[in-house]
Amino acid sequence: MNLIAPGEGLLFWQISFLFCLIYLGFWAYALFDALRSEFRAAHSKLLWVLAILFAPLIGTFLYLSMARSIRKDKRNFNPSFSKK
Repeated sequence: MNLIAPGEGLLFWQISFLFCLIYLGFWAYALFDALRSEFRAAHSKLLWVLAILFAPLIGTFLYLSMARSIRKDKRNFNPSFSKK
């Protein structure tokens, strides 16, 4: 199988690149969300950031699936548009 020739090989690389971009988006979101969030335990933020950085595939999806239940409060977007 020739992976660079037009046809099947090129399609494989294009799909792989698309999945990598999607995963990179999830990883960046998880990292920035972990850095901005407040957790119940003081050491939780450090552990989550280390998990996301050093075990990126597992750490990212564990954080995205479990972190909402261990955060202090949900961050809500409540803009005030009234002029005082």
